[in-house]
Amino acid sequence: MPSSQVSLNPVSAAVKPHVCPKCLGPMVLAYIKPSLVGFEVCTFAGTNCDHFDQVVTENDSGKWASSGLKGPV
Repeated sequence: MPSSQVSLNPVSAAVKPHVCPKCLGPMVLAYIKPSLVGFEVCTFAGTNCDHFDQVVTENDSGKWASSGLKGPV
């Protein structure tokens, strides 16, 4: 399995273009995995090589959970 880098990025990784650090080619979003409350791990795959890159992003679920709102009963 190719190596991966994990970095904390408060801006959604799906919106920002992602460039492969190995071949400098474009990368596409392969999948998103939930992480801690308020965060998710986005995995990008290189289109020109077999490199995978992971970026931790903040999502809105943490803001909802800390707002004091409760779900429907």
